[in-house]
Amino acid sequence: MSETIVYMGPKKSPHNKYSELLSESIERRGLRVEHYDRRAMFKPRKGDIVHFHWPSNSYTASSFPMTVVKSMLFLLLLLAYKGMGVRLYWTVHNIWPHTGKSRWDAFMRKRILRLCDSAFALSESVRQEAASAFGIGQDKLVVTPHGHYAGAYPVQGTNIRKRFGIAEDRFLFLFVGRINPYKGVEQLVAAYRSLGAERCALLIAGLPDKGYSLDFIDEANDGTIKVHPSFVDDGELADYLRAADAVVLPYRQITTSGSAILALSYKRPVVAPRIGSLGEYVSEGCGVLYDPDDPDGLRQALLGSMRLDRRATEERMTDKLGELDWDRIAERMVRVYSGKARQERQEVNA
Repeated sequence: MSETIVYMGPKKSPHNKYSELLSESIERRGLRVEHYDRRAMFKPRKGDIVHFHWPSNSYTASSFPMTVVKSMLFLLLLLAYKGMGVRLYWTVHNIWPHTGKSRWDAFMRKRILRLCDSAFALSESVRQEAASAFGIGQDKLVVTPHGHYAGAYPVQGTNIRKRFGIAEDRFLFLFVGRINPYKGVEQLVAAYRSLGAERCALLIAGLPDKGYSLDFIDEANDGTIKVHPSFVDDGELADYLRAADAVVLPYRQITTSGSAILALSYKRPVVAPRIGSLGEYVSEGCGVLYDPDDPDGLRQALLGSMRLDRRATEERMTDKLGELDWDRIAERMVRVYSGKARQERQEVNA
């Protein structure tokens, strides 16, 4: 019998280490993992596995007519895989693309999920939401948490505070990541300014989406808001996190936040709204969650993060990182690949 190959789409990404860390952990479980893209679409054979992460990349195009054509070809490819005995899996990172929900996305994602042998949800809340959104049973979705990033980004020792002129005795709030409307940076700046900034500083680091102006920062800046409007290189990401006292993620919408897990991985408490999976990852003691419908929620959460007991918070985050161990996650995923997880569930329910 030929060796089973997992075609991971993608195995490695320049934008996120998630798929790389996952692939490495699966390989440690004894399976061979290959990168999946258009050049590899005809390689899978009977018994192989194709595992998608962001399937919208495979069915969307620059215009709607082209999207329809691309979508139909993609569905035909998935049907061909099923006919050949290739097993299909999807990790549901986001219920809907970041560009927003459309009827076509609903049409496509429902059909993709139904063609999959199983799917992985990064939290229980995502599992329930995906089952409801796409009209499938929750038993088709298996919860496999988003693994941590501890050690994934090297510490170079760059003094980020010194680079931006931020005093060591100031409590530094950090926002890091791509800047666009759904990230809530405008609300963060307004909430921060309401603190009075006597003992604080705010560093916003990330590349703004094309056409998204940061003029609102200039208008509100009293000198304690620092901006790095460019992509933060992987080689300095850990140094940015280590410079901060808290990482603020004031998202308006989110399913699962790799940025929150990144912050926890470097023992930095998270300030975030209680939406999506954030309540499961930023569990009690790992940061401060707030009600996104409360006009004063973000401001109060910022203040709350300044009162956290640093040692107790770090101990709780250490416990959380143990729950997000990659080898534990890969073990669960491989059991789903093999069908053992489903067999066990059937035996329990028998």
